[in-house]
Amino acid sequence: MRLFVVKIFLIFIFFLNFPGAFSQNIKADTSAELPALHNTLNVYHKFLSPETGLYNGSEYVYTAYYPFAINEGHPYFQEKLFDTGAVFYNNVIYEKVPLMFDLINEKLLIRDPTNVNIITLNNERIMWFIIRGHTFVKLHMDSVAHTNMPGGFYDLLYSGATPLYKKMSKRLMNITDTYFGVKQYVTESNDYFIKKNNQYYKITNKKGLLRIMNNKTVAQFIRKNKLSLKSDKDDALKKIVAYYDSISSINIKSDN
Repeated sequence: MRLFVVKIFLIFIFFLNFPGAFSQNIKADTSAELPALHNTLNVYHKFLSPETGLYNGSEYVYTAYYPFAINEGHPYFQEKLFDTGAVFYNNVIYEKVPLMFDLINEKLLIRDPTNVNIITLNNERIMWFIIRGHTFVKLHMDSVAHTNMPGGFYDLLYSGATPLYKKMSKRLMNITDTYFGVKQYVTESNDYFIKKNNQYYKITNKKGLLRIMNNKTVAQFIRKNKLSLKSDKDDALKKIVAYYDSISSINIKSDN
């Protein structure tokens, strides 16, 4: 029924904007009618906007995933609040949409057009999304086969020739309290990976990173810039990998 109404609406708007579209005096130059055509399409998309393919997921009910109170922490990426972001969903880019990322269940959440319900997007249809200035990309199981990294969504920290990925995970843990019984809290862990020569490598420490890169000048760069993988691992790794790419490109040029 909805589709039938949409078709009737579109036909009505079309005739409203093109009163002479089917008259016997057909015009050779239709440039004057293009603004009316664009107006018709804009009105059509506005009419359909509450029913875009973005809102076809299942409803997210917090108590279904977390039936017991969480005493410390929360399941979400950075904040327990929606943030305006973008998502590439079902081969369509949707911008300026409210997003929240449940890290425990690895579920991307949006609000419906009425701003009442929360919807869980289908992970199979998500290629990437941007939230709070971070770009998350999906790595499929087949692309990470024979590695020690799981499939799923990764924070793309650096997107150069040697991409740097961060896998964030949250887990619910229980602790027994003498007075309050069982209490739940959230723990967070992060794993880092780089992709070099089409292979993924897990970065656990500086020694392992230098072994993977196999370049003495990288160690000199780390010492000179006083970079520490313990204090700010994200920033240090981004700088190190970017430097590695810069000297690698110079070597490639010199070889040619």
